Amino acid sequence: MTVIICSTVRCPYPNCGHTGDVITVNHCRTVHNMERKELFGKYGKPQSIGYDPQAANKNLEGHVPAQKVNIGYPSDSTNAKDRRSSRSKGK
Repeated sequence: MTVIICSTVRCPYPNCGHTGDVITVNHCRTVHNMERKELFGKYGKPQSIGYDPQAANKNLEGHVPAQKVNIGYPSDSTNAKDRRSSRSKGK
């Protein structure tokens, strides 16, 4: 499932700069030592900020996707050839 983010929010804590789809309870507790309701009550609700697709694409420049791990034998290995020949003989 692909999720397309159309907007994001900024943490209302002064000079925090944290952004995300939501401001999590974990962020509020670990970074600001406050509960989320307490943080929002004191500093207001998170501000919605626009999504800039060009900035998002620039952020991914140079990113190399993870290589898939091959857990089987390569097709040209001796083990693979033995397995293929034993399958064809019905063993």
